[in-house]
Amino acid sequence: MDSLPVELLSRIFINVLPPHLDDPRYEVEDPGPAQASICCVCQRWNQVAKSTPSLWTFIKIWNRIRSHDVMKRRLELSGNLPLNVMMWLCQDQDEEQFSEIHALLAEQFSRWNTLRVKATVDVPSALQQWVPSVLPNVVGLSLSIEVLEEVSVDDMDSREPFISAPHLTFCSSDSPVLFPLTHCPLLREYRAIGIGFDGFEELERGPLWMELVSTLSRECPQLEVLQVSEEGNVYGGSVSLEDWPALPSLTTLRFAIRPSYPSIRCVITGLRAPKLHLVEFRGLPVVLGFDASDLSIPEMRLPEENHGRILFSGIEMSHLTSLLQRIPNATDLDVEVDLASIIDGDPTGRQRGVGTLGLSSAVISDLRRRWEWVQKNIPKVSWLVPSEKGGGLERLGGADLLFDDAIAHLDNRMGAQLNIQNYYKDPASASQNYRAITL
Repeated sequence: MDSLPVELLSRIFINVLPPHLDDPRYEVEDPGPAQASICCVCQRWNQVAKSTPSLWTFIKIWNRIRSHDVMKRRLELSGNLPLNVMMWLCQDQDEEQFSEIHALLAEQFSRWNTLRVKATVDVPSALQQWVPSVLPNVVGLSLSIEVLEEVSVDDMDSREPFISAPHLTFCSSDSPVLFPLTHCPLLREYRAIGIGFDGFEELERGPLWMELVSTLSRECPQLEVLQVSEEGNVYGGSVSLEDWPALPSLTTLRFAIRPSYPSIRCVITGLRAPKLHLVEFRGLPVVLGFDASDLSIPEMRLPEENHGRILFSGIEMSHLTSLLQRIPNATDLDVEVDLASIIDGDPTGRQRGVGTLGLSSAVISDLRRRWEWVQKNIPKVSWLVPSEKGGGLERLGGADLLFDDAIAHLDNRMGAQLNIQNYYKDPASASQNYRAITL
């Protein structure tokens, strides 16, 4: 290693860092341990690391650790490169010391490329103390905010948008603000997590969904992907079609992170998107707390010229058939199913030396019955698997794909250990394990 050129050694160091540090779509590990390990190997590695600005562009500030001097040194080592910033704000903070660190970082706000904020605050307005109102060069923003005090209907002012980000293309917001942005003309993907429902448990969600879509229509003319989900008790509400403005560039609507059937019904009924060609269901919608009459989904009318399709991912086979039965025009739709996610199991079992398929006869019988129901009732189904070329999914087969062939594919090509019995012992754990497959 001592003979390696400095440029090559620098590239190796950068590749050792955790992935996705510059992409707020993903949760990331703190690169600090990797950076420290590199610097401690030998004097040459230490020197090369300190002369590699790209190694130091991820800046994490936490109101429990990191001194002013450490932050200043990291900013110096990063040179003039764009910064990927993460703020982690806990309630029991050392506000005086954190204010100094925050002020030092704020001086470089024009270099911020991405911003992740995880915070616990007493009231929504407290967030504005730490997040700049103008993010001139930020392209990716993620807000995950917990509010400790319940917000009343009369406190709507604290939920007003306050961030201007003219170059922002991605935003994920789990915050007390319905829509946190005042100026974002280039936004292409917005993930609304919770959409500011905390503190409004007794309100119908229909008007809030309509307000969000109205804001997106007005402020984000280039929006292509909208992901919606929610938390808390939900009531969908009724909204007439003419009340909702159009999202002219929207191509993908995604329901994720336990959406409710009333809100799914409300959004599908009210949304107007002339370019929409993909509706995704990622994860099981919330079922508990609703009457049977609430567990329905309206007909999904995708413009024929868009060659629209429906994608199901992260949903077990038993729930897939239930969802399809609740869509009146499912037989007319092009339905795509992530094959790896429809059967619970542990994909790492084979690597640990555990045997092959661990399917009981009862489980096999139930899976086969549901598979045959899909074959019979969803003629345009496509079963998808990870592409052999890497990245994305590819079609394994359609309605003529046999159940046994699909199971063989999971077992042989992917090395999946389909230990279904674990599902009945611990459904939550088994489900989480299987969703760990990276597609």
